[in-house]
Parts: sequence; structure tokens; C-alpha cells
Amino acid sequence: MSAAALSLRPAARPNGFGTILMDREGMVGPMTEPTEILREEHEGIQHLLHVLTAMAERVDRGESVARTDVDDVLEVVVKFADECHHAKEEKALFPALRRASPEEGAALVHRLEGDHEAGRHLVAALRSEAPAAEKGEARVRAQFAKDARSYAALLTRHIDAETEQLFPLVERVLPAKERAALGAEFDRIEREETGAGAHERYEGTIHRLADRYVHAAAHAH
Repeated sequence: MSAAALSLRPAARPNGFGTILMDREGMVGPMTEPTEILREEHEGIQHLLHVLTAMAERVDRGESVARTDVDDVLEVVVKFADECHHAKEEKALFPALRRASPEEGAALVHRLEGDHEAGRHLVAALRSEAPAAEKGEARVRAQFAKDARSYAALLTRHIDAETEQLFPLVERVLPAKERAALGAEFDRIEREETGAGAHERYEGTIHRLADRYVHAAAHAH
């Protein structure tokens, strides 16, 4: 099964952790809406943000967070949230929306692209601070926790803006034929730029880290 046939969809798990990647061929209907693909990916990103926030909380309490776990969460942030999800928006969806809506759409795209860039700056900072999460100077550890919470807050607001403003606009101004072309381009980006099997690896990493940080913290309380 190729990466292009994958989609984030809810699946039941005993610990309540939601999204898992499933074969998109099981979805009903002749066309998968590009906004639905992005909505489903948002679910995985939101779980990822919960992990990052839980790591920040551990650092705030003076506890150690394994460097390998920080590296893993940041890899998914970069490879999935940015180079896969954001790439679909910046390379395919945003240009189409600018053409279809040169005022309202273009203004919204400008703001959302600014969020993407701000997120990349925070991720670069987190990468440089990552060793301190396990063992390091108190000042650097505090900055790591602050930047982790800032990134989570930024992406949460960003997802809300896309859900409430971007997706309804896309569905209103782009005709079905163009939306179908966007879905095909999303598949191409996954197939050629993200790579086969990548989504399963990212989903596995999110589940593993959520079990270790999010659900463990919930059970501790």
C-alpha cells in the first residue's frame, strides 16, 4: 500500500488515543475532499502537540526528558507537520486559493504562511535546546519548555483558523474539478516527497510518545 493511499482516520484504542492511518480506499465517495485530508492530518498534529506540551511540563517540574524522545517528536514535527502537511498547503492549496480569491483568500494565505514560518523558527530553537531537556542548564531547560509551549499554542491557533476560515472558503470558491485536482496533487506530494511507509512510522511514533508522556501523566493524576 503506497503512502498516497493513506489517510488519518479515527480508530479505537484502549487508551483513548485517536487517529491512526488507514487505507483511503475504504472511504465512501468518488473523491476525497482536500480539506478532509487536511482535517484528518490535523488530528495527528494535535496529538503530537499534546506530547510536546507534556514534555514541557516534565521539564518545568525538573524532570528529565530523554533526548531520543525529543529528537523523535521533532522529527515528526518536521517531516509530517511541516514537510508533508504544510507542503500540501504551500505547494498546492494556497496557490489555488490565491488565484480563486485574490483578496480574501490571498490575505488569509499570507497570514497562514506567516504561521508556518514562525513555527519553523521555533522548531529550529527547540532543536538547539533539545539536549538540555534531558540534562542541561536550568536556563536552557526553561527556554525549551517555553518554546515547546509556544509552538503548541501557535499550531493550535493555526489549526483553528484553518478549520474555521480556510476550509469553508476553499469549499466555497474552488469548483469540484479543481478540488479533485488538489487531492491528486496531495497524493503526488506524499508519494514523491514524503515517501512510502512514512505515515505509518510517524503514527507509530506519536502513539508511543503519547503513551509515555500524555497518558502516563494522566494516570499519575
